[in-house]
Amino acid sequence: MTAPTPLLRPSPLDVSALFSASFEALKRRLGLFLMLVLAPTLLTLIVILVAFLIGGGGAVSRNTGAVATAVIVAGLVAAVGTLAAALLQLKTYGMMALGAYEIAQGQRPDFQGLLARTKGYLPRMVSLILMFVGLVIAFYLIFFGVLFAAFRNGSDTAAGVVVGLMFLVFLIGVPLSVFLWTRLLYLVPIVAIERVSGIDAMKRSFELTKGEFWRTLGYALLPALAIWAISFVINMITNAFSPSLASQFPSGSGTSPAEMFTLLLATLPVMLLSIVLQLAVSLFTTPFIQIYKTYMYVDQVRRKTLPQYGYAPGGYGGQGFPQPYPGQAQPYPGQAQQYPGHGQQQYPGQAQQYPGQGQQYPGQQQYPGQQPNPGQGQNQWPGQN
Repeated sequence: MTAPTPLLRPSPLDVSALFSASFEALKRRLGLFLMLVLAPTLLTLIVILVAFLIGGGGAVSRNTGAVATAVIVAGLVAAVGTLAAALLQLKTYGMMALGAYEIAQGQRPDFQGLLARTKGYLPRMVSLILMFVGLVIAFYLIFFGVLFAAFRNGSDTAAGVVVGLMFLVFLIGVPLSVFLWTRLLYLVPIVAIERVSGIDAMKRSFELTKGEFWRTLGYALLPALAIWAISFVINMITNAFSPSLASQFPSGSGTSPAEMFTLLLATLPVMLLSIVLQLAVSLFTTPFIQIYKTYMYVDQVRRKTLPQYGYAPGGYGGQGFPQPYPGQAQPYPGQAQQYPGHGQQQYPGQAQQYPGQGQQYPGQQQYPGQQPNPGQGQNQWPGQN
């Protein structure tokens, strides 16, 4: 039912297997992932530049009407451009997830192919986006409505209400955010790979993480902590130069503008070094996190089929992964042999069967609308490499 993923070890995967597979996938298609990371960043920079030029052109004219018009147009350009950059970033996350899945299958995805195979990804996310925006608007309406009512009753009452609201938001919001972040961790891979709607993907993610909350949270936090440690080291390196540079700034008020400008120029290399290092880290960590989450999702789907977890073959709803995408029907390089006693082809280095690979799972019949993948002699359940 799903193509094998020779890059991944047989499930269940531990943290070291997830890290090694994610690094390997990133290494294989580094240029592709860097391109996906840079696309929304470049769009944001272009939007900022255009808005700056429009606003600056109005300011140069020194005409009140022209300045007001330029400010309005620049604001609209910035708002529309920011929205477009956010949607593009969401799109690239889906492309990264699908690309990671195809790399695990032994394929070599490219930008154009991923763009075509994720067609419809953003429309499927519209329901979730609207739900999120509606919840945010409702929260702010309630929050500021309560504040407005409190201020009408006097400043003393308002101060107490503000403190109480902030405490309540922290007390409820933080645990709720952690809970939803964990339970919806597989949202992007599900929408990109299984090609379902955002609402169905939300239900699917809740089903996959059912009974796996703490393990999922722990596995997901580890790469985030590793990235935080890297950022901390970078800040330590750049801050090591700050005291010596700060000591050069005089404390008195008799410093001329020329001297201040010279001292500011002296701090410029350190500032640029910090920015460049942080940007370099984000270029690698952003795709790594998306790859890591995708392989967590693949592993979790396959865990649902393992007998020791008490699930029937096929996992959620009697299905594992969707049918192959258009263009994925060709065999992988090196698929010239077959597993002994198994109706599928063999990958290099897989000369032996996995235990139990020569027999079918109980009740392994074909479901309606379920067709075998090209090149396979029978339907294959997730985790059956």
